[in-house]
Amino acid sequence: MSSTLVVHHLRVSQSETIVWLCEELGVAYDLKCYDREQTLLAPEVYKALSPLKTAPVIEDVDTYQPNPEHIKLAESQACVEWISRKYGQGRLINKPWDAHWKEWLFWWHFTHGSLQPALQMKLLTAALPKDHPGAKVADSRIEHYLQLIDERLGKSQYLVGDDFTAADLIMVFPLTTMRAFIPMDLGAYSNILRYLKEIGERPAYQRTFEKAETKLKPMLDANPPSLFSM
Repeated sequence: MSSTLVVHHLRVSQSETIVWLCEELGVAYDLKCYDREQTLLAPEVYKALSPLKTAPVIEDVDTYQPNPEHIKLAESQACVEWISRKYGQGRLINKPWDAHWKEWLFWWHFTHGSLQPALQMKLLTAALPKDHPGAKVADSRIEHYLQLIDERLGKSQYLVGDDFTAADLIMVFPLTTMRAFIPMDLGAYSNILRYLKEIGERPAYQRTFEKAETKLKPMLDANPPSLFSM
């Protein structure tokens, strides 16, 4: 069955989050998958989809406008908001009158505002000596952020109370698949490991990997084998 919503998924990338969202919401979508080149970069056909040249990318018909138009949208949080608001009646996106609104707002922005930039710094400094200032800053920030996440998950089932939200949806990629590029041992963080185990048991998460990936398995363990040597 054809849908107006198309999800362009670059395998082993954070566009898995958008596939997972559609599965969680029960949204009809057309899935188009692309493999990375030997350089690990996206193929040119994927780069051509968005000015950012990165995943994720979705296509849809903008029915919010008087004259509907075909759109392409990038950026993970933008794609999540678009799909959640248009197709999910706002599910998974907390409102100011919801319980834990302040906490949700913080964790919703924390992943892309703090955690992923630190991991990107780690990737960029991987070839430097461990005592290099840049490498030390990256390691220090990552350790601090993981401690914050672990402490939070020691207080509730999910990041925001006991309800799964879009904050969890965004958080899981850097704790799992991103470790294909940036090895990270989570053995010291028991609450994060409990959280990832429960995420892995969600039927929608399992369907995501069945539909969108050919080789990648969910990287939910403390120290899974790295897929790539960077």
